Amino acid sequence: MRWLLGASVLVLCGCANQQVSQMVYSQPVAIKAWTQAQKQQPIALQHLSRSAHSSSHYILLNGAEQPHYHDNHDLSVTLIKGESVIHFEDRAVTVKAGDVVFIPKGTYHWAENTSEEGCEIHAVFSPAFDGKDKRLALPAR
Repeated sequence: MRWLLGASVLVLCGCANQQVSQMVYSQPVAIKAWTQAQKQQPIALQHLSRSAHSSSHYILLNGAEQPHYHDNHDLSVTLIKGESVIHFEDRAVTVKAGDVVFIPKGTYHWAENTSEEGCEIHAVFSPAFDGKDKRLALPAR
């Protein structure tokens, strides 16, 4: 396993061509097949679990997010399928299935799908994401 450490972002990268074979939850979680309508959206989302301490989401990224910050939430992202580029203020990192990215609160970032069929992502916010902690930013130069 290869480790890349940035000033405020930790990226854990698996071996090339590694696929995530399963996601295991201690409690049953229903991951539904993506609908045709969701496959046409830039970003589709399924909420998987929520507690006072964290929330878990399954994301289909067909396009790109807008550059943003989460001021109050740490974010852990596991790429399940496909390939994506995660952009930060001073660099961009290509991630593939099996890679894990930790984004501490206050970090400028945005994700861009680079796969033909979209990439599938498991995202965990801590504390639980309220849907409001997303401060949009201008793209870094």
